Amino acid sequence: MMDSQIAPGAMTSASQMQTSTITDTDQAALAYHQAGLCVIPLNGKRPALKAWKLYQTKQPSEDDLRRWQNKKLLKNIGVVCGAVSDNLVVLDFDGLGAYAAFATVFPNLAQSYTVATGSGKGKHVYLYADTLPPTTRALDTPIGHIELRAEGCYVAAPPSRHPITGKTYEVEKALDILRVPDLGELVAWIEAFKPRQPDEGWQPPKHLPPTNSTINPELVGAIAERLRQFRHKERGEWINCSCVYPERHSNGDKHPSFGFSTATGYGYCYRCGTILAKDLCERLSIDPREHGGLIKKPEMVLSIDHARPASQPPPSPLPNNLPPLSGIALPDWLSQYTAWASKVGNQTPVAFHQAAGIWLLAVAIARRLYVEAPWGVKLYSNLYMMLVADTTFYRKTTAYKLAESAIRQAIPHMLMPTPGSPERFQDMLAGRLPTNYKELTYQQQELLSRARSFAAQRGLFKDEVAGLFGAFSRRDYMYGMKDLIMELYDCPDYSDKDTQTGLTIVKDAALSILGVTTPAGLATAVTDADWQNGLLPRFLLLTPEPDYAERPALKAHEPVPKAVVAGLKALYERLPMPQQSGDDWEPPAALQVETHCWDEVQAYSNRLRRLCDPHHETPLDDRLKGVYGRMHVQAVKLSMILAALDWMKSDTPAPTITPENWQTAELVAEHWRMSAHHLLDHLDRSGSARQEFRAQDKLLEAFRKAGPGGASLRGVYRRLNLKAKDARQIAQDLVKAGLLVETIIDGAEGYAQPSRVVGD
Repeated sequence: MMDSQIAPGAMTSASQMQTSTITDTDQAALAYHQAGLCVIPLNGKRPALKAWKLYQTKQPSEDDLRRWQNKKLLKNIGVVCGAVSDNLVVLDFDGLGAYAAFATVFPNLAQSYTVATGSGKGKHVYLYADTLPPTTRALDTPIGHIELRAEGCYVAAPPSRHPITGKTYEVEKALDILRVPDLGELVAWIEAFKPRQPDEGWQPPKHLPPTNSTINPELVGAIAERLRQFRHKERGEWINCSCVYPERHSNGDKHPSFGFSTATGYGYCYRCGTILAKDLCERLSIDPREHGGLIKKPEMVLSIDHARPASQPPPSPLPNNLPPLSGIALPDWLSQYTAWASKVGNQTPVAFHQAAGIWLLAVAIARRLYVEAPWGVKLYSNLYMMLVADTTFYRKTTAYKLAESAIRQAIPHMLMPTPGSPERFQDMLAGRLPTNYKELTYQQQELLSRARSFAAQRGLFKDEVAGLFGAFSRRDYMYGMKDLIMELYDCPDYSDKDTQTGLTIVKDAALSILGVTTPAGLATAVTDADWQNGLLPRFLLLTPEPDYAERPALKAHEPVPKAVVAGLKALYERLPMPQQSGDDWEPPAALQVETHCWDEVQAYSNRLRRLCDPHHETPLDDRLKGVYGRMHVQAVKLSMILAALDWMKSDTPAPTITPENWQTAELVAEHWRMSAHHLLDHLDRSGSARQEFRAQDKLLEAFRKAGPGGASLRGVYRRLNLKAKDARQIAQDLVKAGLLVETIIDGAEGYAQPSRVVGD
């Protein structure tokens, strides 16, 4: 393990490290780290982390190194240049002639820590610069490639192995890294090798967007500054350089076809077309938040009531560059479960299978992991999920059944029976055995006895969950269930209730719910109040993925893979277990999960909060505001689950939420958020809106049949079994649409078709 590699008197410089002839990449990564250099894992010559750019400005911790070692990511090592490594600059010479020319012109700079690259014909010279120069490249010169790699770049470091030649990177000069005041002369020398281009080779695009750009000027300046670090030409307000998407060009865009307007922030490539500022930021590793955001702050206009932006473009509530679910890297267990379920349930959306796998993990964890949120609450990993899709076509219940088969083989006692009433539900949460316990089989009794120790921390399956929602509002035996479900989501430490069977005490709750329903069923079962009081926002409202495609059917059923069952059981058993106290059980302890991403969580929360601003020209649907308000919490819960899966491969005492865990969780949460939008759109088209259209048609038909004189509203709504209030509202809407006119029928309120109005 890496702990054993940390010895007294650890290396303080790269040269000391290499003179110890370390050939193991795990040991070398730690030595580089202790020498003050920022390291990242490489797969070949490419970063092994999707979120590696985080380490352009922040060094990893030793815990990060251990985690990478446990995940076997440190196949090769990269050293990040720039301020994060004490202003490290690496000169990369590809071609023996390039290095020889450099050593002749700058013999003093050549006396620094030098590496022979794995290509067999290149060298890396490491330098520290008091003033960081820009990254500078002169490619395809007569003496080879010459690169000065500075801020934001990285190089493969010894003892990495070249992915093509198989040779290792080796230290050629085990000297201290030389520190110099500046490298201006060296930059000028490299620039002199660049081929000159005629000025007429590139022209700005003829069709430009409007000049009233809303891009933040400070961000435009940051993009321009970064582009000026490349080989470029200044053409008035335009910076002309190679395209940021060289992979789209057959020649890598060696004859630059991209231009960036420093006046408007508009980017255009003759091969790729318009390139948005946000995409430029992503490709150039620029965080808009560090420069005041993507959009410039609008001027404020004071009104009598409040100050509000004078003009603010409506934000798009839906992400437009979200990768598909299949493109999001997931931990091994979750990937394996989703792949199996997607094959067996080939007519079920993959989003449903993935969600069911996440839900299984939440149930296995129960209440045994938590994070201490900066806003003063403990968050646990329990989840409420609802799979919503049209009946028959989408086999949504299959996702439920496959998940049930997995959990019943691994940890069957963690499933809770469907509650028959709030009182009986409270009894189950309190660990009370049913009154017919002695009449059950031995296996059933054994299962219930094991379940008592996790009484309030189990999972609940509910087919046609809309029926349960519909019962919430009825004043019958299910009355009070809604409040109980809402309370349990927040995992109270203690609650009690005096029922017909006596006082029931529920300790350390962490209920997880997985239910399925149809849009039509949900539309009839819920009201606007259920969106506003927080009931529905507590649920992840999942719909089929936009790119849903049916997979080929299996010729024979595949049972749950043994590895899936074993993995779920292993996670359950790795966490603290309940302790028996006399005839009772003490709930299991909870491990605190270390979290390294609260800034990112808060940024995500703020981003969603801004989308709820009522001053936007197109305000967000009120039904979604509760969903937006809880989405960052849902993402934290998921990141906790992902961290737990990573933890299973380590021997650390508790999981740690890494930036990679959060990045994955946020991407999945964005799919969940988009799914809620799709559900509302479906509900409005096929649920309440469709019912309203039908009611309008019935009302119009009734007044048409009444003839030229029309009919009284009371007579019509009684015949159609409509509420008076609803009928009057519909009639008024039809009047505004010009389809009805008001009239008087025997002194009472009436309506008629426009061409047959009484008194005309």
